[in-house]
Amino acid sequence: MPPLNIDFSSRFKAEARALSEERKQQVAEAVARLRGTFGQAHLHTGLGIRRLRQSYFEFRAGRDMRVVFKLEGSQASMMLIGNHDDVRRFLKNS
Repeated sequence: MPPLNIDFSSRFKAEARALSEERKQQVAEAVARLRGTFGQAHLHTGLGIRRLRQSYFEFRAGRDMRVVFKLEGSQASMMLIGNHDDVRRFLKNS
């Protein structure tokens, strides 16, 4: 499977700007890892990728930080950075 094309929603960008430098680095590393390994189960272990519903997925970018993305073909749109409760609210409102 070819690497994913990644884009970032304006919400995701705003949430990323609010993070500490350490957290920004964690998110950047996790997104890079997702890009190169999505669809190759043994390689992306540790990211904890999980389908939330239809085309929405989440992965871990740290112990208490999740990233939600929407997958359409080979395009992954990063939608949200947050904790478990933020993810639940996002799904309820979208």
